[in-house]
Amino acid sequence: MKKALFLVVLVAVMVGLTSNVMAETVTVEYWNLFGGGDAEFMDEIVAEFNASHEDIEVDVTRLEWGEYYTKLKTATASGNGPDIAISHVTRVKELADEGLIVPLDELGENVGIDWTEYNTNILSGAEINGEIFAVPFDTHPLVYYYNKDLLAEADLLAEDGTPKMEGSFKDFLEKLKSDSSAKYPMTNWTKLTEEGHYRVWWSLYSQLDGSPVISGDEVTLDKAKAVEAINYMKDLYDKEYSPLHSEYMENVNLFRNGEAASLLTGVWITGTLEATEDLNFGVVPMPQIFDNRSVWADSHTLVIPYSRNVDQEKREAALTFAKWATDNGHLWAVAGHIPSKDTIKEKEEFVNMPYRMDYVKAADYVSFDSAGSYTWSIRTEITTALSKVWNNQITAEEAVDQAVTGIERLLSR
Repeated sequence: MKKALFLVVLVAVMVGLTSNVMAETVTVEYWNLFGGGDAEFMDEIVAEFNASHEDIEVDVTRLEWGEYYTKLKTATASGNGPDIAISHVTRVKELADEGLIVPLDELGENVGIDWTEYNTNILSGAEINGEIFAVPFDTHPLVYYYNKDLLAEADLLAEDGTPKMEGSFKDFLEKLKSDSSAKYPMTNWTKLTEEGHYRVWWSLYSQLDGSPVISGDEVTLDKAKAVEAINYMKDLYDKEYSPLHSEYMENVNLFRNGEAASLLTGVWITGTLEATEDLNFGVVPMPQIFDNRSVWADSHTLVIPYSRNVDQEKREAALTFAKWATDNGHLWAVAGHIPSKDTIKEKEEFVNMPYRMDYVKAADYVSFDSAGSYTWSIRTEITTALSKVWNNQITAEEAVDQAVTGIERLLSR
């Protein structure tokens, strides 16, 4: 009888202990929009975090890119948003302006986030009126990939394996065109209905020290510099330095199969190129063509959606995950992205990765085009106008005027 009573008591104690452990585990709902290889790398990061944190369980929900922000905004507004979510830095101001995310300065400090460890250029995109609204996870700028064998054919490969650009960038492309066996000196994403050529335009416009497209409710685009950037790009296509109307993967494959000597695209393609057999390539930050080294980029950040019923424990658990993920940014760098924390660039795991150190400096040159709720609509207006120039329907000056008219229409709604 005593033995039976002892067993009953022991079982009760064990159940109680198990219940306490379960009760102490905080589940964090995490939404992201990653697909393909990025999704796999992110799943590994979450799995490693969960394995090393008995008191926190991160539960991932992955949504399709095209519907992600609509669902995130709708769910948050209705009180059903996640505990933490991915946001591009160019969406942060929009989400903050609509009251859908919360400032993180004090919350971050509660879990030991040291904001001074983040690249100041990247962090600046997450700051609004002196408050930090997102934990930067990475930045992913345009970079310049090149085929070493094809550059060597044209005597354009330096002894250290980098491109020899002793004249202008167009001089470099002209020599590739005349002295290498490549069909195209360069390729980049130029499908007319997509924003690939917008990214190149924004880079060139920023290198010219172009003013913000809008300031408040006023269009402040520098028309002369916008036109100069457009005409520079048009010359690239007119002289067949780069093909026009190419789909995203089409232009990547032109580079992979040796038809294009170089490729101007985002760092996210590094892993794909690494897996390409017999491709002897290198990569450097986008070349400086005008006054400075600015380059288009976006950044994945981690934000805390607004909630009517604040659960401080969940918020701190969510930011604990954000801190851990950025502290271990070398895990995400495998996907090709540049880590947001300068401290990661000193880690042996990152330093020993091929290619990443060759373009990591690009983080200091990134130029975000965030304009709050108007960002993506502005891109569409400019992309549409650019497409008409490439089709020889209008001039660069007319394209800028049309884009400005469209943007003014957006601001007046």
